[in-house]
Amino acid sequence: MFRNQYGELKIRNIVLVSVAVVCLLVGVVLLLIDPIKNMKRQAVTDDMMKSIENASQATFIVKSSGNEVNGEEFEYYYGEEEYGEQADYKTIVAELPDEVVLTALGTIKIPSVDIDIPLWDDATIVSLRYGAGRLKKTADPGQEGNMVILGHRMRAEGKLFHALGEMKIGDDIIITCMDGTVYTYRVDTIHEMVAPEDLEKYVDIDDGEGKQVTLVTCTPLGVATHRLLIIGHLVE
Repeated sequence: MFRNQYGELKIRNIVLVSVAVVCLLVGVVLLLIDPIKNMKRQAVTDDMMKSIENASQATFIVKSSGNEVNGEEFEYYYGEEEYGEQADYKTIVAELPDEVVLTALGTIKIPSVDIDIPLWDDATIVSLRYGAGRLKKTADPGQEGNMVILGHRMRAEGKLFHALGEMKIGDDIIITCMDGTVYTYRVDTIHEMVAPEDLEKYVDIDDGEGKQVTLVTCTPLGVATHRLLIIGHLVE
């Protein structure tokens, strides 16, 4: 009898240990999924960045189903939509072709917060996975009007617009175009908590005075209920 009880107890302990090991392995895998995805996406972005900086390549073909960014469904504007209208994420994703072409406008660099990433000529679901994107129908670099640039507020430090919340008045935003022309904008206004439905007040091409840039990203970090806006004007 005691031997049977001991055998049952031993089997139960083995089962419990096995379940604990499986749970641990599942937890480790779940913890590693995001870092691995970020590393893969970063490697692709780095290769694109080198080609853009060398002016050796301005267009890139990428799969629309790869390298998704966590939280991208919370973005309010996409290049495929008229700005000022709510875009339906699932509908847009379902209608994407298997491959899309990304066209580089150049690069965007913000020395004060160590941002240096590709700047795409459209702010679409796919393009924002690999850099920042200029919102369609807003001004070109150096042009009169408001150039609106969207980017993801990644949780991972050093990724895309993660550090945008650390910017301060007086910081420089440097846009380098594919032809090598450099435009420097100096930050003079920061809106820390803008409701998504109020964004249309800030993204009109004629908004503000002179040659303006408006950077838009989600806030608070990891919550994304509002938008952070960084506004600067061209340094003549």
